[in-house]
Amino acid sequence: MSESTKIEDKVCRLLRERPEYGEILENAIKIEENPPNDFVRDYGWEWHHVGGHPGRLTKLVAEGIIKVVYKSRRYTNYKLIDREAVKRALEKCKIE
Repeated sequence: MSESTKIEDKVCRLLRERPEYGEILENAIKIEENPPNDFVRDYGWEWHHVGGHPGRLTKLVAEGIIKVVYKSRRYTNYKLIDREAVKRALEKCKIE
């Protein structure tokens, strides 16, 4: 099983259990495809960019869906590990 397929499966399972993660992941895709500035493009987005409480983002890190790209005392920036796999999973498994 490829890494992309594993991520798709994780996203689908997560969406079945907790559909609210769909909006967070959709927002992350939008931010990564159209970053508001160079810092976000290079170092990733923060929790407030995607509307996800830091605890929810920690769950996504633990699941291997996003990664911490930059961390300081004040900021934590994230990026999707495989944006295309997450997009496919959202299309395939999105629960309305």
